Amino acid sequence: MSDQSSLPRLSYFTGRGVAEKIRLALAESATEYEDIDLGKFDVKAKEKTPPFEELKRAGKLAFDKVPLWEEPDGFRVVQSLAILRHVARTRGLYGANPRESAACDMIIEGVEEVTARARSLTSLSPDQLGEQLPIILGEELPQWLGHFERVLTNNGSGDGFFVGTAVSVADTSVFGFLELLVDNGLMEVLENNYPRLRAFFERMSQRPNLARYIASPKRNPPVQLLNG
Repeated sequence: MSDQSSLPRLSYFTGRGVAEKIRLALAESATEYEDIDLGKFDVKAKEKTPPFEELKRAGKLAFDKVPLWEEPDGFRVVQSLAILRHVARTRGLYGANPRESAACDMIIEGVEEVTARARSLTSLSPDQLGEQLPIILGEELPQWLGHFERVLTNNGSGDGFFVGTAVSVADTSVFGFLELLVDNGLMEVLENNYPRLRAFFERMSQRPNLARYIASPKRNPPVQLLNG
């Protein structure tokens, strides 16, 4: 990989992970970039993958973590939410004014919280899963979906976007979370209980830039919540 690339680069381990919300925003904004695969992450390994260790040795990772966003002039950012917000600010996806930006931040944080809870299912033992599954899927998930349904409905007619009158990082973030649920066989939950969220998911799926990304054969496979 050459440092002379004319395109920005997003470096992350194999898989969707915490970088996927960034990829969705980049896709919606039609940003061309290099998606650098650092190899499969092994949580038990003292040293991760050779490309990751190379980034560390080069001093490119402020906190020795990825994802890493690099721009052609040498500008770098780590931490997934910092990258997401930078991408949104610089590509017209961060609302039309400071208040809309704050609303985007609010939704981003909400999505981050509920997504972390859902993803926690992948690391539980069978006994822990039996205890946590009814809480996360039966209580917390419906509560969060109800929150998102209400926020969407309260923005105009509820037939558009989460913030203001144009697509934003709030929309791509919620879409990514809903896609995680759909990928795990929970579409019925949306169809039966959250009609505006269901319609929102379909609208976002059909946006041309997102649709191209979703259909790309290069996209990493979905995260399976109940078997890793």
